[in-house]
Amino acid sequence: MSDAPNPSPEAPEAPAKPVLTASQAKRANQSLKGMIISVLLTLAVVVPVIALNPGSTENTYKPNVDVATVAAQAGQAADFAPVSPEMPEGWYPNFARWNSGSADGIDYWEVGFVTGDRGFVWLRQTADANPTWIAQHSDSAPVTGDRTVDGTTWELRDKSGLRTLVLESGGSTVMLTGETSWEDLDAAARAVTRGLEPSPAP
Repeated sequence: MSDAPNPSPEAPEAPAKPVLTASQAKRANQSLKGMIISVLLTLAVVVPVIALNPGSTENTYKPNVDVATVAAQAGQAADFAPVSPEMPEGWYPNFARWNSGSADGIDYWEVGFVTGDRGFVWLRQTADANPTWIAQHSDSAPVTGDRTVDGTTWELRDKSGLRTLVLESGGSTVMLTGETSWEDLDAAARAVTRGLEPSPAP
């Protein structure tokens, strides 16, 4: 008895290719065109906004603060001459203001300086300093000694890297505060000492 040959397996049928009618093809093309137009319109709005607002960089913005002018205006209300120090090259002020009517009743002059290495030094000056006010603006840092800068001795306060120099001169108290290097604080101290008016003769 002979074996009958196995029938050859049938080849799989190719999937039927969908056929769009003319109206379906037209609608599909219109949807694609609409999507492209929407994307282009969105880009037309977004690109100018990005161009007008570039990403933040190190030198993107420096406030135009005229410390000398603001100090002269503050001097009309102050019982002392607000100091307007000439800081080292590369430093710039980002605010200067006279603070009056505070809760503790102490009026004071303050300026913030950005240093050349992106540190920050805060200058405050008042004729009415007391231990509470000094502690408030030095984060209650303890007195850790003195620091002499170019012959002028400042009281030194230090707390976890927040350094404060305090100087009494000409009837006012000046504070320099910052989480910055000693070089920056010393440079600020020199500038302030040069900027202070001489003490009146007794």
